[in-house]
Amino acid sequence: MPTHIKALKCPQCGSTRATKISEDHYRCDSCSTEYYLDSDDITIHHKVETKPAPNTFLRRLLLIILAPAAFFSLITIGLIVWGSSREETSRERDGEEHMSYACERLMAFSSTAGRPIVVLCGAARRDDSSRDWDHAKGIMYFFDGETYEIIKKLELPDVTGRVSVTDARQFEDGTYYVVLNKKRLFAIDRSTLDVKEIHGEDYKLPELSEGFGKLALYFHEYGDALEVETNLGKKFVYYPIANKLYTDQSIFKAYEDKLPAPKLRTRFTFSEQMMGSDYMDEQIQLVRYQTLEQLGYPRRTPHFGWENDRHSYYPKKIFVSQYFVEESRLQSYEDFTPGAYYFSPTVLYESDDQILISFKPTAAADAKKMLRCLDAQTGQVLWSCSEGLDGLDFCLGVARFSGGYVLVDYSHSWLISSEGKVMTCVDIHSRFR
Repeated sequence: MPTHIKALKCPQCGSTRATKISEDHYRCDSCSTEYYLDSDDITIHHKVETKPAPNTFLRRLLLIILAPAAFFSLITIGLIVWGSSREETSRERDGEEHMSYACERLMAFSSTAGRPIVVLCGAARRDDSSRDWDHAKGIMYFFDGETYEIIKKLELPDVTGRVSVTDARQFEDGTYYVVLNKKRLFAIDRSTLDVKEIHGEDYKLPELSEGFGKLALYFHEYGDALEVETNLGKKFVYYPIANKLYTDQSIFKAYEDKLPAPKLRTRFTFSEQMMGSDYMDEQIQLVRYQTLEQLGYPRRTPHFGWENDRHSYYPKKIFVSQYFVEESRLQSYEDFTPGAYYFSPTVLYESDDQILISFKPTAAADAKKMLRCLDAQTGQVLWSCSEGLDGLDFCLGVARFSGGYVLVDYSHSWLISSEGKVMTCVDIHSRFR
């Protein structure tokens, strides 16, 4: 019978490439399968014994283990990149950078349009500036005191480093003055909320032409004035509305000057329990008084409180001394709320129709402060508020508007309705942490 020769093929993968291990024993060069060959004179038989290669098995095991981890890693990286891209795109769209802030005390006033305005002053720096506050920029942010929306953001030109609010107050001509870092004077326009820095030479007075070396707002009870120490060390008290300049000594004789066109002005203050007097237990009174004044000129708030007249030969109980009568140009006064009790009281706001006061109702050490709004003509209590005022120990600003009042302390703002209910209390500083 003729002989038929057949090529040896791996029964596992079909490859004809093989290595002979022994007689009739082969290993496939492609998949490492070992097989045996039996032959007779008629046919050829294959005996197959398959062993997976060790390195192939390990590769498959590693793929099974690592594939899910790689899959989830790719998803995580994708989400991070996508989120970062969205955040960066959002910042580019809003024109904002990620900033850190060093916030100072809040301020409050009413705009010329009658809206309550809360002002945040401080310093801001980019987060990538290695915590360097020396090159931070001074900022002022203006909020609507009712909605707490930011109305305007301003960067203060040439104000760098840490910012400290030395003082802030609205003068009677409507200008709101802010003193920063004990020497920089800024004026806020209450109609546009623009901020302008004022320099000594802007007042066109030779005494102030050398600039401000040190600056503060003068004592409120003496009227609307600046306390100035020039760069040459000269000290003055300047009244910008009246354009009147005094030395730090002559100011105490300013009441002797004749006012050009004085008018009768009604104001409110609380009497004092005079230290060392024989009448320390006398009840504190809310006093309504009238003085002769002229807008922007020096004035003096009289001090009321029971004491002995030190200028009388015979002991005489008086409520106000002759010195304060003359210095304040006092014309009349009265106890505005007879029989009412006040402890640690303060007049927060006064106008022709309303006054807002803060006080403790009892002398107890744990007594909480409360607010009371009075009719400025009759003394009638319009409302009292004692709930929701936790933390309001020292009021730094008041803004009245058609919906009620906005009060601020160092970091918080309270919105109080025209019925005397605390509507909201917001930590403004927390929005910039």
